[in-house]
Parts: sequence; C-alpha cells; structure tokens
Amino acid sequence: PQWEPGPGASRTTVTRTELRQRTGTTATKFAASDRRKQVRQEVDTTAEIYLIKIGTCVTGRIRDLSPGGCHIRTDERFPVGIYIRVETVFRLHGLPFRLGGVTQAIHDMHNVGIRFIDMSPRKREYVDQMIQEIEEMRAWHEQAESGRMDKSSSKG
Repeated sequence: PQWEPGPGASRTTVTRTELRQRTGTTATKFAASDRRKQVRQEVDTTAEIYLIKIGTCVTGRIRDLSPGGCHIRTDERFPVGIYIRVETVFRLHGLPFRLGGVTQAIHDMHNVGIRFIDMSPRKREYVDQMIQEIEEMRAWHEQAESGRMDKSSSKG
C-alpha cells in the first residue's frame, strides 16, 4: 500500500538537496523510502565485520552510523545474506567499539546495513555520546566554514 495524502493535502516531492537547503544540514542523509527512525551520521573509518557462525572476518569502511546500526562498504564481496549474527568492530576518534548485531540489508555485493542488537545500557550510552559528539563537531565545522565564507565574500 502506497501512502496517499489526506483530504486537502498535496503530495510534494522534495529532493535531498532541497531538504538539506531547507533544514540547513549536510551531516545527515535523507530518503523518502528510508525506514530508519534515527538520524544517520556520515562517518568514514575502517571496520571489521565478524561473521560469528562461519568464523570469518570481512573488512571495509563504515559510511554512516546511527544509534541503531551502521552501513558498511566492504572491501570484498559480502559473503552472506540478511539476518546473520555479526560483531562490528571499529574506532571513532580513537575510541574502540565492538557491537553485536545482525545484517539487516544487503544493498549490493559490497554494501551492507547492520542493525545493532543486545546492546547493554552502557554501550548504548557510549554510542549515543559518540554520535552526539559527531553532530557537534560537524556543526562547529559548518559554522566555521560559513564564517570563513562570509569573511571572504565581504572582502570583495
């Protein structure tokens, strides 16, 4: 079933660029078909995915992170399908993370979505704090860039 607007409402198509411009953000990804309820923070760091049942490891890079999961681009073809138990290991800002999860989505041969599961309250708080820091750092950098752009454009 496709969503239909209610009486008096109109259907509007908004591109990602327009949405970023309206909200003033570049740190997050938006998509109309995105079922995630949590904001994804773009990151770029190495990661290892341990496939628990078959005892192997796949390496790659985390592309985005949310409190509920992450998207990893693997170096080699991802060898299994969805709903497979994994452990994801990565470092952000020098801090180590080792989070249990399941493969939630296979976007293509090299892109996998992982949903974190069975996280202790301490680990969940740790991830939430790291995501908050990423948001704050990105906002600070955007503000600094905006200030530089204002200064350089007023020199003319």
